[in-house]
Amino acid sequence: HVSVRPDGVAVITLDNAPVNSLASPLVVSLEESIKKVTADTSVKAILITGKGALFCGGAEITEFAQMKNQAEVDTMRGRLSSVMDLIDGCPKTVVAAINGPALGGGLELAMACHYRLGSAKANVALPEVQLGLLPGGQGTQRLLRLAPLEVALPMLLTGAPQTMDKAMKAGIVDAIAKADVVEEAAQLALSKTPAPVS
Repeated sequence: HVSVRPDGVAVITLDNAPVNSLASPLVVSLEESIKKVTADTSVKAILITGKGALFCGGAEITEFAQMKNQAEVDTMRGRLSSVMDLIDGCPKTVVAAINGPALGGGLELAMACHYRLGSAKANVALPEVQLGLLPGGQGTQRLLRLAPLEVALPMLLTGAPQTMDKAMKAGIVDAIAKADVVEEAAQLALSKTPAPVS
């Protein structure tokens, strides 16, 4: 879902119950939404948030079981990577308003944004390693650019979650919201220029 606030900030809300997973239709919709608001001259900045209590629970694991061959896996991974590149290279400031847990691909999506502002109750993790999967949405690269090795390595190898306090101290998020994460993320987006993590 996309809405444009009176201040010119486009709000893209991830809406795929129950955990806002990055199922193929959501990834396609996200790509279309990013392109649309980037081209809209009335939009000054962009923020991405999740509907409900989670920012994004990551990849839709059930889709993996439905894939018949490696080509289908590569297509899905390529589509997600393309969206990450689109966000990273956006000429308008993109902020992740992390309203709840950002897990796996959800954290990777947040790290593709230029800035990350989290709710105090949120946490971040790459739990897919506990299923024997490596992060497939550029998380292995971006996490190491944001956080020191002593934080990034355990996250990548064990899937250990980080509270917002720890994530901010490590540089994974830029700030913790004092009240309304979306409102504060919109203010941040309007006050900053794009700063890709790539």
